[in-house]
Amino acid sequence: MKTMTMKKMIKCVAVSGVLGFAASQTMAMDQQSTNESKHQSKAMHNAHQNLTESQVIKVVSTANNGEIKQARTALPKLKTEEARKYAQMMINEHSANEKKGQTLASRLKLTPQVSGISTSLQKESDNVVRKLNQSSTPDKDYMTSQVKVHRKVLDTIEKHLIPNAKNADLKTMLMQTRTAVAKHLKMAEDIVAKMK
Repeated sequence: MKTMTMKKMIKCVAVSGVLGFAASQTMAMDQQSTNESKHQSKAMHNAHQNLTESQVIKVVSTANNGEIKQARTALPKLKTEEARKYAQMMINEHSANEKKGQTLASRLKLTPQVSGISTSLQKESDNVVRKLNQSSTPDKDYMTSQVKVHRKVLDTIEKHLIPNAKNADLKTMLMQTRTAVAKHLKMAEDIVAKMK
């Protein structure tokens, strides 16, 4: 009889151990699932980040000034006529767009405000400028960077800026900026393709 009870106890301990292990695995999987959901939710939030119009204006200004600084850094080092013309065009067109943005911001009484997007664009631009200062192949490095930068800015305008613009004049300016950035991207891609 005692043997029977001992066997039952061992069985119970074994079963409770298995159940405990299964429960801990389930809890771990639930925790992982919760973490993944939080991560996906954050990614979705970032994909459709709400910006104020003051933050939208700041992103446009950051992109313009970044392009101008990159072009001014590269221009004295550029050897090919095509790359030099492109850099000068970036200075001229982004300076004009910056003035247009400032005038509009002033008329709409918008004070540019920093956001995660403008901060990220600024860091990327600073990295491009630093690399251009150290470049041994300035034409190729500048034009390649312009493809990357314009892709990023175009994506930002389409996904973050235009959807957050409520004012019709701001939306119009962003649509015009989008057209110019798409043109700059195509030109940069064509120049890079000829370099290979």
